Formats: sequence, structure tokens, C-alpha cells
Amino acid sequence: MARARFLLRPRWLLSHLLVALLAVTMVNLGFWQLRRLDEKRDRNALVEARMDEPTVPVEDLLAPGDGDAAVDGTRFREVTASGTYDVDATVVVRNRSQDGAPGAWLVTPLTLSTGDRVAVIRGFTGFAADGSVPQPDPAAGSVTVTGLVVDPDRLGGTAGRDLSALRAADDLLPGFVQAKSSDPEEPAMAAAASGAPEGPELLALPAPELSEGPHLGYAVQWFIFATIAAVGYPIILRRVVVRRGKEVDDAEGGDGDPGGDDLDREIEGLLRGGT
Repeated sequence: MARARFLLRPRWLLSHLLVALLAVTMVNLGFWQLRRLDEKRDRNALVEARMDEPTVPVEDLLAPGDGDAAVDGTRFREVTASGTYDVDATVVVRNRSQDGAPGAWLVTPLTLSTGDRVAVIRGFTGFAADGSVPQPDPAAGSVTVTGLVVDPDRLGGTAGRDLSALRAADDLLPGFVQAKSSDPEEPAMAAAASGAPEGPELLALPAPELSEGPHLGYAVQWFIFATIAAVGYPIILRRVVVRRGKEVDDAEGGDGDPGGDDLDREIEGLLRGGT
């Protein structure tokens, strides 16, 4: 044990502490990724269960003034909304992308037969050549939109700021509808589907993604890194002790701590696969 007393010097103690902190941090990151995976699986199960429920008119599920619990209990439900669009109240939600293209969402309130309104995320549109956001008009007259209930508080990005004025209206349902289809069809979508669009295109937003993402792979990587630190560092220390031998007790008067140089060399050799 006398040969290893140099490992109790301040520089070495700091090294031990740093490696221990790194190992603990990497283990915690691994468990954090596993928690993210559990959340993703729970969310996927919720989406599948809600989408299996029957399609109903949105006004049967939500009403103006309903709280967060009502929205949370209906999100991902497939609904219909019938009425006329309030085109002048269209809101542009910026800083969105789809299929790698930058652009924005168009959100237009639909006035229902009850007199209440529901905000419909009609689709995604890319930027024009001059950097502006095109706003193709929806179908005129009475339309029926089929889509999924979404929670506007979960849209992220600039949506909270862009939609704040619209959401303040007393007659607006608290949940939004992400449009899947419309009868009659959106003119811009019909033109795009025909292959000969005459104006700006409007693309339907994709359905909720049900993949589990990379969380499991990331968790495994963090646990591997932690294992390397926990197993590899003692091996390095043993090699340093064997290399220095009894000379460590005579190194006190040197210009530095030779053990630190030994540690650097051992770590470099380990990373390069040396022995």
C-alpha cells in the first residue's frame, strides 16, 4: 500500500473525484433517457387509444371556458367540425418546418352551428420567394373538417405568442383541431394534389409520430461510458502504481508530480488501445 500513497495527493484526489462525478453523471443521464422512453411509450399508447375512439363533433367534447383537464382528456381524439371559416381571423404560426422545408402554419377559426368557434390548424405553407408567408384562402361557404384535437399549450415554439390574441376570445373552444381532411377540400391542397398548383401550396400536417425515438440507444451508450469510467480508471491506477514502484516516495522534491504525467500517458494509451 505504501507504493500507492501518491494516489492520496491533492492532484490525484481531484482526479478520483472528477472520474466519480463523470460516472455518476453518465449513469443519471442513462436513467433520464429511460424515463424519456417511458414517457414516449405512454404518449404513444395514449395516441393509439384515443384514435381508436369513435369520431364525434368537436362541440360534443369541448365548450368555451373548459379548463386544461377537458383539453387533456380529449387530445388526439378524432373529431369533426362543421361551419364556415372566419378567414379574416387567420393567424400565422411562424418558425415551423415540414419535410425539411421552413415555413409556417395557418390557423383559421371555424364558426360552428352553435355560434362558438374552433381554431383549425389548416396546414403548413412554405415561404414565398420574397420571404413572406403565403396565406391561401380555405374553401368558401360551409365546410366539414375532420382532424385531431390538439392542446395549444403543447405546440411549442412561437405558437404561444402568435396565438395569444386568438385564444383570448370568449367564444373559442380551448382545444384546436389539426385538420386531416376537409369537405370540400382546401383549394391549395387540391391544386397541389393535381400536380399543377396555380398558387401557394398548403400541406396537411403529419399525424402524430408513434416511434420510440433514440432514447433506448442513448441510454445504452451512457451506461457503456459509465462502465468504461468505473472499470477503466482503476485499471489505469494499477498500471501507474506498478510502473512507478517504490520510486514514488522519492519524487517529493521534483518540479511536479510525476504521477500526473503517468496518468496522462496511461489514459492516452487506453484510449488508443495500447497495453
